[in-house]
Amino acid sequence: MNEKIVLSTTESIRWENKRHLFFEDHYRSLLAKMRMKRIPIGMQFTPEWLLAQITDRIGQIGTTDSSVVDVQVQWTGRGDVAVQIFSEAPRFFEQTVIDLYRDYYITPGLAQFPLTDFTAINYLANVYGFENEYDVCLLMNTQKELVQTHLGSFFCVMDQEIVTPELNSGLLVNVWRTHAIKTFKEAGLRVVEKSMSLFDLQKADGVFILGPETGFLAVDQFRKTVFERSSCQPVWDIWNKLIQQ
Repeated sequence: MNEKIVLSTTESIRWENKRHLFFEDHYRSLLAKMRMKRIPIGMQFTPEWLLAQITDRIGQIGTTDSSVVDVQVQWTGRGDVAVQIFSEAPRFFEQTVIDLYRDYYITPGLAQFPLTDFTAINYLANVYGFENEYDVCLLMNTQKELVQTHLGSFFCVMDQEIVTPELNSGLLVNVWRTHAIKTFKEAGLRVVEKSMSLFDLQKADGVFILGPETGFLAVDQFRKTVFERSSCQPVWDIWNKLIQQ
């Protein structure tokens, strides 16, 4: 495209076990972002059409196992809407070490809306992690509360509870977080959404991250705090049962 792109939005979808996880919810999430940004939604932009485009992309690269598909919608403010589909391998870590990214902060209560673009801060956090040999970076808001990681939502296993940052912290509402909270509650686990500090993180028994790029990722260490992977196993069993359905 020769025209300057003025509006764009992206939805990441996980390909796992020869199917797209939570595709219908991702499709609705993408439509919500497009409506928020006033990007026209053409008659051809149906779930069936998008699913066919993604499936074709998966077939082109010959992926049979796991893959992360990014659906990027772009519009210049006039003319047709461009849809581009990219695919890459999920991220895997043998030993997951996390740290804080504090060059830039998130404004509480704003980032949960589709208009807010996480792309820049996620990119910078990713670079920071690479330069300092950290696998995952935690993002904070201007009130120094933990919000999420640059790869997805995070959860702490604490005293038989699953604790995660609340929406007002500024986190980006996403399909995986919504499904996780619903599934854990239905399985009888107590899920607490609240403002979280570094102290909450350091006293957790276990920490795990959920997102299309990582899947279910147990965290091993934050600075001098070492977490027990075994404490995340019951939660992993519940989540794995969901994605195998």
